[in-house]
Amino acid sequence: MKSISKNSLDLLLKHEVGGGQKYYEKYLSSFTWPGGASGPTIGIGIDCAYYSKEELAEMFNYLDEDHLKLVINASGKTGESGRVYTRKLRAAGIRMSWEKAVEIFEEKTWIKFSKLAEKIYPDLKYLCEDAYGAIVSIVFNRGASLSGASRLEMKNLINLISSKNYNGIAAEIRKMKRLWVGKNMDGLLKRREDEASLVESCS
Repeated sequence: MKSISKNSLDLLLKHEVGGGQKYYEKYLSSFTWPGGASGPTIGIGIDCAYYSKEELAEMFNYLDEDHLKLVINASGKTGESGRVYTRKLRAAGIRMSWEKAVEIFEEKTWIKFSKLAEKIYPDLKYLCEDAYGAIVSIVFNRGASLSGASRLEMKNLINLISSKNYNGIAAEIRKMKRLWVGKNMDGLLKRREDEASLVESCS
């Protein structure tokens, strides 16, 4: 597992928390529900629905007992149940400081998703740090499934990563945009472009 490069961290902060501390503190230091299949989300992209109760207990161990129990029970709550439960978490006044958000991201979230990315892309560790970070960003955003038509490009990355074909990797990342064109999801289109450009910086 590689440590996060500055450029990778900048990319993730840009797309997960609007780029910095001021935006984070205004909009994201309390729980939010991003929509769709998301669950209650806080910090730098911590969607509690997709963490086990044990993981949440470790991640939020700085909270008092009552607040910790509330957060732990967010595990598995996606979609409409996630939206409803987010209101409950907000009403409880649970917040996460910018400093704590960055600490958790670097010490827990990055490690979790780096390991997940390396599991589906065994040769990922041989890429340069920025390309490595771009791939982790994709897995962080899209998950690790390689099954189905919507995951074709993610599956194609396996051989491209093995051969260190940076330009080929970038091209496949850009092809992923087909999934969000015309769906009012410009943020994801921009994210894929930024990830592709980060990979190309290694070529």
